[in-house]
Amino acid sequence: MVTLIKNSILFVLMLTSLDAAVPWWNSDWHYRVPLTISSAVSQQTGKLNVDFTTLGLPGDLDENSIRIVKEDGTLLAQQEFTDILYNDATDELNDGQGEIKFILEEEGDVTYYLYYDNVDHGNKSVLDSTYVINGNFEHSNGSTPTGWSTGSANIGSNAPNNEVHHQSSEGETVSVTDDGGTDDTETVNNTARTGDAFHLHGYRDRQESDSKKEQVWIEKTLDVPTSSSGNFSYWFRIQGWDQATSNTAYDRFRVYVNGNIIDPNTLSINNSDIAIYSEVYGKDASYRRFGDLGWTQARLDLSAYAGSNIVIRIEQESYGDNGYKAWQLIDDVEWSLNTTIGLGDQEEAPIAKLSMTKDSCVLEDPINGTTNPKRIPGATIRYSIEIRNAGGAEASAVVVTDNLNSSFDYGTIRNLQIQDGVCDCLGTSAASNNGSSGSANGENPVKLDFETLAEGTDSTPEIECGYFEVRLK
Repeated sequence: MVTLIKNSILFVLMLTSLDAAVPWWNSDWHYRVPLTISSAVSQQTGKLNVDFTTLGLPGDLDENSIRIVKEDGTLLAQQEFTDILYNDATDELNDGQGEIKFILEEEGDVTYYLYYDNVDHGNKSVLDSTYVINGNFEHSNGSTPTGWSTGSANIGSNAPNNEVHHQSSEGETVSVTDDGGTDDTETVNNTARTGDAFHLHGYRDRQESDSKKEQVWIEKTLDVPTSSSGNFSYWFRIQGWDQATSNTAYDRFRVYVNGNIIDPNTLSINNSDIAIYSEVYGKDASYRRFGDLGWTQARLDLSAYAGSNIVIRIEQESYGDNGYKAWQLIDDVEWSLNTTIGLGDQEEAPIAKLSMTKDSCVLEDPINGTTNPKRIPGATIRYSIEIRNAGGAEASAVVVTDNLNSSFDYGTIRNLQIQDGVCDCLGTSAASNNGSSGSANGENPVKLDFETLAEGTDSTPEIECGYFEVRLK
């Protein structure tokens, strides 16, 4: 909202934005840049890192304001901005840069728009959680992995871990005791691979249950692009005292697609401390001895699933020995990446440019009538107030309020009108009182409600004129 005072007239107006080529998505947002993707394939994951200060944003970034919008003005259904990540590494919070991801919805050469704003224009509302992709778990609702499903089977009296953990609230290490097994206590690394959050499943905080082969999993449903489908990748970190010795023995981990077990030999796992069998992988050759295998990446080629909807499950199964805990941390899940995204120049929202001219003329007086009337007591004065919009955006809710001084008889205020075009004080008919466009008929101050003025240019502004009449005392 903008308020201007000129010649005793109070202006109250709200500005909306409109670009002639690609309409501005929302007038509350003041900045955007085009994103260009060549040879895009629907359902790919677009990924880019943006430094908003480098783009030219003045002031501090409003992190809630980040939106990816199609040319037709609709939001992409899945999108997120992660402030704590930048260039695949942990980044300082509130520094005006971060990682943006979104799921493409169109094919070929595509242009989307990245809208954003600074805090000086008021904080925007948080984008609803249904939009987030959350492969890095930073957008989780507390310990709930938003956008994922979790489950378990064959669970005994002690429930396993299966939740998101946040390093900032728990610390970089935690103390874990192998109850019922070695009774060893270890100081265990509790850091995400990048950022602050990671998902953990298995038995870390509680003891396994006797004679149970507990299964605990997390899974994601996604659409695989019809071509250039790329990989599904995730980073995992195995910790604990138990090891995998075969497809069926001891604590082990596996991946399913649509209920079918994936051979871990196809996951490109490169870590000599990890044992890999035809159905599972796990900790190698250190039974009853604590191990932390470090962050390791797994990648699944998605070309066999091109064009289909799939469910990918990452699961741990415990041996059921009531001890020798083992668990897995998961972070930085991505799939079907498209990072060849062009970032254009910053554009500012077009604004309305309003100007005002106030004039008056004498319609009649008690001595001369309408013939060459004079501005004397009892004369009827008509005021004209001309508003021009020479800006590239429409101006909405334009209201002009005129406070008359005590030399006027307020009870004689009449014939308020608003008309298109330039003002013509003596040439305007006052046959009707357009009270719906403001207040008149004895009300002071006079309020002229111009509602909306369309966008114009310096050479061809949008023009409207408001009139009212009043008698001098």
